[in-house]
Amino acid sequence: MDGSESNKQVQSAADKSKDQKKIWIQKMIKSAKLHHKLCPFYDRKKKLCFLRLGERCPYDGKFDNCPIFIGFLDKRYEEIVAAGKPLPVDFEDPIVQFGVT
Repeated sequence: MDGSESNKQVQSAADKSKDQKKIWIQKMIKSAKLHHKLCPFYDRKKKLCFLRLGERCPYDGKFDNCPIFIGFLDKRYEEIVAAGKPLPVDFEDPIVQFGVT
């Protein structure tokens, strides 16, 4: 096996990992939509985003394509995988919302 073949294998493994992350994030967004009309981290009274530490939410609680919400899920995916825990299948699972214990 030469260097180019091993590089291709490493790259394909990285691409597969990114695809799994993207699929999991989309699954969590779908699951969150089932449970919440607006972002679960949105303060309706003050119109603030809890993920941005009290800054005003630029999306008025809509989390479909919100980069802040997607970034949160991305970070949570990395934490869960690094801890060696199984990935949750529902957004309401405490491991998604509150972190790995």
